[in-house]
Amino acid sequence: MSAPLLKVENLDLFYGDAQALAGVSLEIAQGEIVAIVGANGAGKSSLIRSIHGIEKPARGHVRLDGSDITGWPSYRVCEAGVGHVAEGRQVFPNLSVLENLEMGATPKRARALEKQTLERVFAMFPRLAERRRQAAGTLSGGEQQM
Repeated sequence: MSAPLLKVENLDLFYGDAQALAGVSLEIAQGEIVAIVGANGAGKSSLIRSIHGIEKPARGHVRLDGSDITGWPSYRVCEAGVGHVAEGRQVFPNLSVLENLEMGATPKRARALEKQTLERVFAMFPRLAERRRQAAGTLSGGEQQM
């Protein structure tokens, strides 16, 4: 069996004196889909934020394709291929739908495929194609989540 694409080992994270993660470990193989499920306050967002470099764990390691990325700044984790899509409707309200989608093409690896990616998004979400020039903040809640 091959090495996992993403491996989290014994991750501990604190916010001040409050421990958010205690010894969290998981492995994700290439092509695998994983869901992180738990009650409010269970540490799901803290785990994702630690993997993505937004929070720095007190202990433990995050490895991506064998490389230790623990504590890397989030822009570098993103450039390495790890994405983090925040929950909810977090659009740039004064930018158009198209401009919001183009913001996702800022990482180097995304720029070369920007046109094809936009075509795929508009094929999946035809409503966004119709509203590409509309200010994102004027979309309905469901449209913003798209």
